This record gives sequence, structure tokens and C-alpha cells, in this order.
Amino acid sequence: MKNAILLAAALTLAPVTALADVIKCTSLEFAPLIFVGSDKKPTGLAVDVVQQVLKKMGHTLEVEIYPWARSLEMVKRGERDCIFTAYKTPEREEFLDFSKEVLIPQVISFYAKKGSSVKFTGDLESIKGQSVGVTNAISYGPKFDAAKGKLKVDTVQTLDQNFQKLAMGRVDLVPSNLYTASFVLGGTSKSLAKDIVEVAPPIETVSSYIGFSKKKSHAALRDKFDVELKKFFASGEFEPLLKKYEIPVESLRGFLGKK
Repeated sequence: MKNAILLAAALTLAPVTALADVIKCTSLEFAPLIFVGSDKKPTGLAVDVVQQVLKKMGHTLEVEIYPWARSLEMVKRGERDCIFTAYKTPEREEFLDFSKEVLIPQVISFYAKKGSSVKFTGDLESIKGQSVGVTNAISYGPKFDAAKGKLKVDTVQTLDQNFQKLAMGRVDLVPSNLYTASFVLGGTSKSLAKDIVEVAPPIETVSSYIGFSKKKSHAALRDKFDVELKKFFASGEFEPLLKKYEIPVESLRGFLGKK
């Protein structure tokens, strides 16, 4: 009887994550990393990675897609357990315990209307005065974010909207993750693809992570996730997922070589 009472007390005091079977995460639609599949459920490269890693930990993943600003607010308030894929910023680190292991490395480039005279040298000073279309609450990495206040930006809710404005000449440049831009221009914005080109050189390559809600005290869950994520990349299970979502393995060869 005494042992039963002690066990019950231990279970009562145990961290919530130790007992949790379902880990509830949120994100924005960011294909091919996260998007709504033909079965109306969230899918994508990042979803598959997080799902497989959590499965190895004995957890089930539940993902909901919302506008990015809302997703961030939900994990900030502790209404969801985690968010991905996210760049690390000082503001976000105040309410998120980010994974130490990189979830997905993201190449950030500018896109312009074909035939545009706009030139980007790699220095953001070179595009001052140009209109730049950005998506609400999206970080484009520390380099762009630091210069954003000095640029002429125009904000909308989706990358599709930005590409439409770019094709119509209403903005001069649109920054985007390389994989997402390729996916969108091959899908929902396919009719615009012939009129939009990637601008060289890239702005920068930025590591993106999964962030766990500090409000939910998930630091221990984050630490366990890091251990399993490292094992996942070392196992070779990542490359078949790249092929599944038609992402060139070579685009991440440097990243894979470090695992």
C-alpha cells in the first residue's frame, strides 16, 4: 500500500512531457517543409522529420497550420507544445527552448521579375530604394532582419501574394527560402514561374530549428529530441525524405556531411 501511494505521488509530480503521448505543434504553410496534403492533413519534409523523431521517443505528433504570427503566439502562451521550422532570434528565445541540433538548413535568396534591372551584390545596401515584398511575421535570417528597418518593405500574408505582386511589377524583389520558392513556383504560382527568376548570390544560408514552449516547461523534452534528431540524421533516414519531396540531395550535401 505504501509503495502504491509513493508511486501515485511520483506520477503526480512527474513532468507533463514524461506522460504526454501527443505532442501538439503548430506552424505556417511553408511547402515543401509543411503543407496541407491531398488528405487535408499537414505533411512535408519537416513534418516527417519531427514525426519520426518523436515516434522514436514514444510520442505522437499532432500538427496544426495557422498564420505564422498566430502560431508564434500560441506557443508563447503555452497553448501548443512546439513550433517548427523557426529561425532563432533573441525575441523568440525569450519564450522558446530551441533545439540545439539543426532541423533544416534554409538557403534564402531574392527573386525578381525576369528582365528586371535590379542588382543585388550580396550587400543589402545595394537594394536600398527598391520595394521588397515580405510575408507577415516571417524571419529571413539575421542578415536581412537586421537591415529590414532600412529597406522599403511591403507586407502580405503569403508567398503566393508576393509572387503575384512581383509579376505585376508592384514590388521589385521578394526574399524566400529556396525550397519553398521552387515548390510554390512549381505549384500554386506555376503560371508565374516563367516571369520570375532567382537572384544571385543568395542572401545567406540560415539554420532553422524546432522550438518548444517555455510556458510548458519543455526543456527536458527538447534535450531528448536533440539526442534522437542527431541519431536520425546519422542513420541515413533523412535522404529518402528529400527524394520524397523532390528536394535535390546535393542542395543539403554540406549539411548531411556534418551529421
